[in-house]
Amino acid sequence: MCPMKRKADAVVVGSGPGGATVARELARAGKKVLLVEKGRRHEMLGNHLTGLMIADKMGLSFTEEGLNVVRAITAGGSTIMYCGAATEPPEWLKRDYGIDLSPYVNEIIEELHLEPLPDELLGTSSHRLMEAADARGYRFEKLRKFIDPAKCKKRCGGTCMLGCPYGAKWSSRAFIDDMKAAGGEFLSRTDVQHVNIQDGHATGILASTPYGLLEIEADCVVLSAGGLGTPCILQKSGIHEAGRGMFLDPLVFVTGVSRFEGTPLGPPMSVGTYELMEEGILLSDLIDPWGMWLLMVLLHNPLKLHQFFSYRRQMSLMVKIGDTRNGSISLDGRITKPMGELERFRLNRGAAISREILIEAGCHPDSIIVGPVRGAHPGATAPIGDIVDTDLQTRIKNLYVSDASVLPKALDRPLVLTLISLGRRLADHLLERKRKDLENV
Repeated sequence: MCPMKRKADAVVVGSGPGGATVARELARAGKKVLLVEKGRRHEMLGNHLTGLMIADKMGLSFTEEGLNVVRAITAGGSTIMYCGAATEPPEWLKRDYGIDLSPYVNEIIEELHLEPLPDELLGTSSHRLMEAADARGYRFEKLRKFIDPAKCKKRCGGTCMLGCPYGAKWSSRAFIDDMKAAGGEFLSRTDVQHVNIQDGHATGILASTPYGLLEIEADCVVLSAGGLGTPCILQKSGIHEAGRGMFLDPLVFVTGVSRFEGTPLGPPMSVGTYELMEEGILLSDLIDPWGMWLLMVLLHNPLKLHQFFSYRRQMSLMVKIGDTRNGSISLDGRITKPMGELERFRLNRGAAISREILIEAGCHPDSIIVGPVRGAHPGATAPIGDIVDTDLQTRIKNLYVSDASVLPKALDRPLVLTLISLGRRLADHLLERKRKDLENV
């Protein structure tokens, strides 16, 4: 059976922050762009049922060592289930790799109005945790957010990670819509099998769709399927070393019961501290949606199940750490990610500090739970300096990567602002390269 055939100037694989950004900028410049996405465009966001449909394997994906890894497969990718924290890229990208993202960061902050939330939108828990942290000598601050205060509903923080039903939290679906308005095309439920290569050049992709195989011929291919999806496509396309040396930032939630309104009644990751980032530790207010909280306690702390009835009075801090590149992902998507002594020390230190803050904020010491270790922000599976160059091109000409795969080491911070910036930089490079090619004809 012959595949269906399409043509484009560029095909972008994956509609998360990296892919949607590249596709949008190229379409706005007049290029014929096809943006393909493995998932569908799920609607009715903000509930557990839709969250289960969006999450790969219903959120029950694990590394071979048992770390739970939640991956969103939907239009908008990780930006549907993230917490909306907007943290600037690390200085080492410019210092060590010559990649200066500051002009793009400033543009994005201005365009999307990225600012901390006003005091009146912060939950009672956020205010108390910030005051308690300061009292214990840990300087908390309000974090810059991808959230529109005019649309935000203060008391829905417990379900924000399931997708925002009010349109307050920015997602890359906005860029998908911009791309379509500029003439680009979006194809959902399109599972890319491999990149087509001829004479060392990428010539397009082959994908599975509900209607059969689809072959897209394009002058340029940009893989943005995420830190787990992109390396599998690269391996199937002949770059067999992709997927080695992965980071997978471990995190734990530390929760406790207070007599005050808890973290579920305020926007997530509204406050936190970057002061421990030199140690590779980020602290911020965040709690699982109630369904995931119940499941994690049932599996790991069953004697604390009675605290579910106090869920709305739970205060919670997330401890997220940067880890080392000692993981890998195989051709069929199996992940291995051992936890080293350094990672365990960082998690323990962050949990101890969080316990101290929670008690200061009014949580009873006996109620405090340290949840299981989970993984977030998979990356370095196609890193700069190894799989791609500083222009994000692989050794296969016209094949680029624009997602967390290219990050050569853990950022120790939320990724979305960095990934949008990298996407804009790549789009500028592709347009400039095309301009020079036309001049040389």
